[in-house]
Amino acid sequence: MKIDRGVFPWKSNSSTKSQESNPSSTWRLFSSKSNGNLAKSLTTEVQNSLSPTSSAANTPHHHKRQGSSASEKQFDDLVASSIALIQHDRPSNLPAKCTEEALRHKAEHARMVEAARRRVEREAAARHARLQESIRMEERLARHAREWTQTILPDWHNMKNAKRTLELWWSGLPPAIRGRVWQLAIENKLKITHEMYQDYVAKAKQKLQEAQLRRKRLKIHAKNSCECKNEEPNKEDQKVEDRLSSGEFTKCEERSSKRMEKISKMDDRVEEKTEKQRLGLPRNFSEQNLKTMDVDPGPKKCCSKSNPNLLDYSDECSMELIQLDISRTFPHLCIFQPGGPYFDVLHELLAAYVCYRPDIGYIQGMSFIAAVLILNMEAPQAFVCFANLLDGPVLRAAFTRDGATMQRLWKAYSRLLRRQLPALADALAPELYLLEWLYTAFAKAMPLDAACRVWDVFLRDGDTFLFNAALGILHLYQDELKDMDFISAAQFLTKLPEDLDPEALFKSISSVSMTLDGMSFEELVSCCPLDNSLDDDNLRL
Repeated sequence: MKIDRGVFPWKSNSSTKSQESNPSSTWRLFSSKSNGNLAKSLTTEVQNSLSPTSSAANTPHHHKRQGSSASEKQFDDLVASSIALIQHDRPSNLPAKCTEEALRHKAEHARMVEAARRRVEREAAARHARLQESIRMEERLARHAREWTQTILPDWHNMKNAKRTLELWWSGLPPAIRGRVWQLAIENKLKITHEMYQDYVAKAKQKLQEAQLRRKRLKIHAKNSCECKNEEPNKEDQKVEDRLSSGEFTKCEERSSKRMEKISKMDDRVEEKTEKQRLGLPRNFSEQNLKTMDVDPGPKKCCSKSNPNLLDYSDECSMELIQLDISRTFPHLCIFQPGGPYFDVLHELLAAYVCYRPDIGYIQGMSFIAAVLILNMEAPQAFVCFANLLDGPVLRAAFTRDGATMQRLWKAYSRLLRRQLPALADALAPELYLLEWLYTAFAKAMPLDAACRVWDVFLRDGDTFLFNAALGILHLYQDELKDMDFISAAQFLTKLPEDLDPEALFKSISSVSMTLDGMSFEELVSCCPLDNSLDDDNLRL
């Protein structure tokens, strides 16, 4: 429906006359055809201006807007903005463009449009390549998952060492069956049952409540006096303590008496072991505060200004400090943060291990190992795998602070590093990165997907693969590390790049030899002499 031009009375007569002189410029309300005709006329005008037949109409004083002859619709906005910057007529108060300048601007505009077109094509090709690679990866994982579930897992004992199984294992386990394969690879040499895990969780909760009650009583007594040993517990605290001693706050008494007796005997055997003097690998700062050290700390403080962690309790009280480290475990996932779905699960698992191995307690780094297991299996299975995994030779030596074994491992690794990567042997000390990699089994330093790939082969080949992976990482990034200073290299190795390609990493790992002078890594470790002059600080985290 057309609207008469006189409907706008505020228009000047000159504008009305100009509209009458051009009947094609009539207004059409709520119509797309008029806009389309206008766009077509502008496009025709732009194309005509770019044609080589443009003549005296394009004089410097009457230079019309010029455009590109490209027909792609996606570049229309880019062309318009480029024209506005380069090829639009100058204001009347400035000198007009000369013919040479107009031609030069037209050529520059054509180059800009062409460069933009090539960039968009490259980005589109890269997106398409990534999409195709993702599809191929999903199809490959689906095929491997079917082969694992239909052929390998039903006949595990006969197929676990087959050539095809080892090849599939090296290429990465499908996430759907990763937890099942890890459980079979770790095995359960410690004979831990799911019922034992539940009992240890209940025992850990009881210990935690007792520690909280003691802390509460300490704060109450500190208001009146700093001599806690002379204070008598009030009636309310006595009632709570009586309820704790009677077992009202725990379900342990509802369990089988035989199983609880078996657990208590296991704990007694562990506690009766004499703790030998160890050379290196101290516990984390929290446990150093928790336990009395060799140096006499002086009189104990119990006033409100003192640190409530400075209590002379057993190793089981370290479970109270576990939650301080849980929130720092995979913070980008948010599932292990307070209030997250796996915060309590991870806390219970680590606290149960403190009750299972009070001689070791909780050590910083355990939370990452336990979290990786929880992400791939249920909590009872994760506890069984966690306890058996920490009983391996390398992790046991690290978490029990076995200085003699760690010295031999350190020297064997240093010899291989000097042989394989001599340029990095002097520039990067293993103390800079290796101990943290071992404590977390690369779960903290690597992206999670790459760390799980490393875990696949680590659980297949044993603890030696941890050192093989360490050499592979240095081999992969040797060019970047050579140009870094000490601080930059430390930061780089502490948190590896997020775009770490697992395929490139494993190709680098396979190129590194773990033999030296005809001896394997295990033989190198066994023949390395001990250095009694090595102090504790050389192996500190």
